[in-house]
Amino acid sequence: MLRLLASLTVCLTLAGCLGSECVNEVSEVLESPDGTKKIVVFSRNCGATTGFNTQASIIETKQKLPDAGGNAFVVDKGTAKVSWKKDGGVAVVFDRGVRVFKKEPAVSGVAIEYREE
Repeated sequence: MLRLLASLTVCLTLAGCLGSECVNEVSEVLESPDGTKKIVVFSRNCGATTGFNTQASIIETKQKLPDAGGNAFVVDKGTAKVSWKKDGGVAVVFDRGVRVFKKEPAVSGVAIEYREE
């Protein structure tokens, strides 16, 4: 009986860890010049252990932001300014000194240019 109770406790504990406790908080949505895509800038809050972060995903215009981290970039300890370029690419300007966890050169056929200021 004690083994069964211990096993059940472990299973319930692990099951609680599997669910997504994260929430994406959108700060900006910019549609591409041709209207087919958008870049969504957001922070992802996963509870008390999550620090301030800035993330972005490039998705189809009619698509909802997935419940996931950014597919374009993920940084913390700073912000990013995002804009569409005339050629359909994206320009991203990070605050100097941000910690970069992800920085894709392109997403869904959209080239991304990064710089720090």
